[in-house]
Amino acid sequence: MAADDWQVVRAIRLEALREARDGVFGSGFEIASAWSEVQWRVWMAQRVLFVAWADDAPVGSAGGFLDDGQPSLVSMWVHPNARGTGVSDALVGAVVDWARAAGHHRLQLWVVEDNDPARALYTRLGFIENGWRKPALDNPDVTEIVEMSLPLTSGTSNQADVRLRLLGPGDEQQFLSVRRRLHADGFTFAKDYSGPWAAYLDRLDRTRRGIDLEPDAVPSTFLMAEDTTGQIIGSSDIRHLLTDKLMHWGGHIGYVVVPDRRGQGIATEILRQTLPLAKDLGILHARMTCRTDNLASRRVITACGGELDTITSDGICQYWLPT
Repeated sequence: MAADDWQVVRAIRLEALREARDGVFGSGFEIASAWSEVQWRVWMAQRVLFVAWADDAPVGSAGGFLDDGQPSLVSMWVHPNARGTGVSDALVGAVVDWARAAGHHRLQLWVVEDNDPARALYTRLGFIENGWRKPALDNPDVTEIVEMSLPLTSGTSNQADVRLRLLGPGDEQQFLSVRRRLHADGFTFAKDYSGPWAAYLDRLDRTRRGIDLEPDAVPSTFLMAEDTTGQIIGSSDIRHLLTDKLMHWGGHIGYVVVPDRRGQGIATEILRQTLPLAKDLGILHARMTCRTDNLASRRVITACGGELDTITSDGICQYWLPT
């Protein structure tokens, strides 16, 4: 929201204050409803604000606020009719992206102690309760949890720890093992696979060169990521061109890491090494997509320079990355 959007902000903030119980927002409806335009503009200038819309009406809001240089998630509210629809995930994700883009390493928030739905939401999105508590600003009898926090940076990995390469004749057993592990984890991996192995390798090579493509298919390069022991730990897929469907979901680059190696910075390193390969294919700005609730993937994309383009109505974050 820009400063001139103060009337929209006023309307949704007052609706939130009217519906909320004491202690949730640190201010009351009676006070805020009497504010002038100047007071609303001053309040907005102290934070960044995001508003979610559905059917041309605002249905939720969330803000980012710097407290002694440390970003906090504030003013989080979703209309009761829109709860459970993914709006909360989208709003939290917008504030996470804002904080990470500014180079911060951690995002904190406060939540009323017995607000179990909110605590469950934040826990699901990766926030951790740090145990510190204090009274609510507008009701000292209400206790808040202080500093649920979310790390904003992925783990680090050494470039030498990950190597991207094409599949080869000796990779069949490893590839099938990785495929089984990912499928068991609910991830569709190499859905075009069918034996025999030599025929599959030939099909990948033809796809890379754009030969004998299926209808609506595009040339793509499928790469394995292996560690220093030669174990396949993930993959990267570069689509050389984009259809309208891929522009919406899929984008130029997809990646995956095997379940037991996640959280180690490997995904970030896979994407970091994939970007210059995409540039060699003439892709100067890579399109990438992920679900709004996939904060791990959003963390990887923004860590590699991704800028959020839009969040679609069906819950997809669409980014552009310079290669």
